[in-house]
Amino acid sequence: MQIIEWPQFLENGLKQKTELTSMTIGIFDGVHRGHRALIERVVSFNACYTPVIVTFRENHKTRSKEQKEANGTQNDIQTFRQRTDMFEKLGILITVVMDFTDELMRMPGMDFLNILLKHGNTGFFAVGNDFRCGYKLDTGAEKIKDFFTSRSIPAEIIPQVMEGALPISSSRIRSAISAGDIKSAELMLGYAINGN
Repeated sequence: MQIIEWPQFLENGLKQKTELTSMTIGIFDGVHRGHRALIERVVSFNACYTPVIVTFRENHKTRSKEQKEANGTQNDIQTFRQRTDMFEKLGILITVVMDFTDELMRMPGMDFLNILLKHGNTGFFAVGNDFRCGYKLDTGAEKIKDFFTSRSIPAEIIPQVMEGALPISSSRIRSAISAGDIKSAELMLGYAINGN
């Protein structure tokens, strides 16, 4: 799998200019069963398309100063390397990696999507139904879908995967791990925590 840093992506885009991509975006902390459903859709959409994930190196949602001071450790379920290894196992061929900079934090969601479209040669886009991006999270899944479909690019919102009565989420998994409920965490992840 090829890993492309965001500045390189902005400068050069993707190498295979002639090939369309099937793309998704997310943090993918602890690549769980819900993430897998999204990734599997991107990989299976069209065998001729290159499957691409756009993600962050670190989960900025767990990086607040207060959390660092309180925990003294990271709150990520998987390391960056574990996540990218999982992407590759699931069939992703390119991962575009961003750092959560002030510039990205202040960028409107539509501007961000225009960058992905311009540089990513997007032929299909899938997103989880609770995903939001952009300044103050101004762009949700429906707006993302509309952005691509209005440009004649197929786009889908992938429904949440449930475990029990609630949707699977990284925050639920972190809570289960913190409470020592490893069995529940592993059910949501779909694999053993110590064994991927």
